[in-house]
Amino acid sequence: MARGRYAESEADDPGSAAGDDPLAAWRVARTDMMAALDSAALARLVPGPWGEMPLGEILERSAMEFLVHTGDVAQATGQVAVLDPGLVRDALGPARQFAPLARLSGLVGPECAVPEDADDVTRLLAIFGRRNTGS
Repeated sequence: MARGRYAESEADDPGSAAGDDPLAAWRVARTDMMAALDSAALARLVPGPWGEMPLGEILERSAMEFLVHTGDVAQATGQVAVLDPGLVRDALGPARQFAPLARLSGLVGPECAVPEDADDVTRLLAIFGRRNTGS
């Protein structure tokens, strides 16, 4: 996507992309990705789950999605989600922009009220109508 190409993976076993050394494969993929993500790539319109939009916006929303759904899974399984505070802080802005649109389409419920001193995880989950039961 960053280089203007988009192709679905047709691998029978998506895990095979990691080969025998998943950590090394991840490091190579990350290096390639960071080299490709210049300002032109981040501004390029690409297809995404919310329609065509700049790649940078898709990447911002994707992190937000993973954080919120990690909280969902943790809560559903009786665990506490341990989320990177920097990632959560960075996700608050995109969440505030995206949630009203998601609310209009019925994807999320009303925002939950939180105390003034609520932590960022509680604030992020509340934006999407969720209560943080793990903090």
